[in-house]
Amino acid sequence: MESLSLLGLNIESMAGLHYQCSCGISHRVDIQTIRIGQGILTEIPTLLKAFEAKRIFLIADQNTYNVAGKKVADLLEDNFQVSQYIFGEEHLVPNEKAIGRLLVEIPEDTSLIVGIGSGTINDMARFLSYKLHIPYVIVGTAPSMDGYASVVSPLIVEGVKTTFQAVYPLAIVADLEIMKAAPIHMLQAGLGDVLGKYTALADWHLAHVLKGEYFCESVEELVRTAVKKCEMVAERLSSREKETLESLTGALILSGLAIGMVGVSRPASGEEHHLSHCWEMMMLNRGETTKWLHGNNVGVGVGIIAEAYKYLRNLNIQKVFESGKYRTFDQQQWMENITKVYGRSAPTIIQSKKELISIDEPQRKSNMETIMANWGEIKRVCECLVPEPDFIRDILKKAGAIFTPQQLGLDRKVFRESFIAAKDIRKRYGVLQLLEDLGMLEEAASHVTGIYYN
Repeated sequence: MESLSLLGLNIESMAGLHYQCSCGISHRVDIQTIRIGQGILTEIPTLLKAFEAKRIFLIADQNTYNVAGKKVADLLEDNFQVSQYIFGEEHLVPNEKAIGRLLVEIPEDTSLIVGIGSGTINDMARFLSYKLHIPYVIVGTAPSMDGYASVVSPLIVEGVKTTFQAVYPLAIVADLEIMKAAPIHMLQAGLGDVLGKYTALADWHLAHVLKGEYFCESVEELVRTAVKKCEMVAERLSSREKETLESLTGALILSGLAIGMVGVSRPASGEEHHLSHCWEMMMLNRGETTKWLHGNNVGVGVGIIAEAYKYLRNLNIQKVFESGKYRTFDQQQWMENITKVYGRSAPTIIQSKKELISIDEPQRKSNMETIMANWGEIKRVCECLVPEPDFIRDILKKAGAIFTPQQLGLDRKVFRESFIAAKDIRKRYGVLQLLEDLGMLEEAASHVTGIYYN
C-alpha cells in the first residue's frame, strides 16, 4: 500500500494494516478492531464473541467503573465469566505496587483483559497483557492521551518514569457518548498531547540528521495531517460536538498507531514529553498531587520546546563555534542539577544517562563539527517544521487549556532547573540535547525562563 492511499484511510480501516513502506520498513498494525462512534459500547459482546464462556478480567478505577465499567460488566455477565479489580485510589499511580496488585488479583484462567479507562489504566492493562501473554481490549473513557493504540507503557519504577515495551490492544472501543462526558481538562489534555507531535517530529528529524536514526516520511505525514485536523477544531473543544471529538480521538489513536508502525515512540514523543515526565516525577517524589494530566503538561511543554527551537534558529553558529563554550562539560554541575530536580530518583537517572554524555573535549569537538556540517538542515527544521510558540499557545488558549508553567504551579527557579534536566530522563536526542552539545543550554534556559516569568 502506498503512502498516499494510507493518508486516505480512516482510523477504523487501519486495523490489521500491513504494508511495505518506501522507507524500507514493513509497517504493521496488529489490532483487530478499532471502533469510534456514539453508542457503540453495546457492541462489546459481539466484538468479544470469540471469548464467550471464557474468563474476562476487567480493570478500572472508581471513576471509570462508574462511567463505563459497570455497563461493560453488565453487558458481558450473561455469556462471559467476568472477574474484576477496581482501584480505589483517588490518584492512581502506575507503579510497581499497582502492577503487583493486578498480578495478585488476575485469575489464573483469564483469557482476556479488558481495561476501562484512559492513560494509567491502559498503560497497566497493556503491560499486564505483555507480561502474561494474555490479549487485552481497551474501552476508552476520555480523549486525554495518545496511548490507546501504542505499543509501549510508561510506568513509574523506583520513582523514575520509564517506558517499557508492550503490545497493541486486540481492540479499541471509543464510545463518543462516554468520551464527551469526561471533565474538560481531560479533553484539553488530549489536545495538548496532539500538539506535542509538532516538536516530537522535529526532534525526530534532528536525531535522523545528527545521529543517523531511522526516519519514515509517510508516518510523519500521517501524524502531521492528524495534528492539523485537531488544530482546526480546537476552539470548539468545549462544545463537545461529534466532529470535534472524532477529530481529537482519531488523532490520538493515530499517534499511537504511528508508534507501533515504526517500532519507536519518535513520531509521538520528544522533548515536550520529557518536560512532562520530569514535572510528573517531581510531583510524585514530593508527595504532591494535581488534577493536571500528562497531556496538560505536554501542552505547556510544546510551547516551551517551540521557544527552544526559536532560540536555536536565531543562533549565529559561527559565533557559537568561536566562543568555544561547546568544548567543556561540567559533570559535577550536571549531577547536582539532576539531584535538585529528581530527588530520590536522581541516582538512577544519572547512572542511566552517564554513558551517553559527551564529557571529553575530542568527542564534544566532533559533535560540534557534525552540527556545523548540518546547520542548514537544522535551520530548516527550526523554521519549517516547528510553529511559532505564540501559535501553539493561542491554540491552547482558544480551547481554554493551560499554557504556562506557572499554571502547573512551577516557580521560576524550579522551571529553569527542569528545563535543563528534562532531557536526561531519556536516552534520546532532541533540541535540548543539541543545545547542550553547543554549550548553550544554560543560556537557552535563562532566555526561555525570561519569556515565561518576565
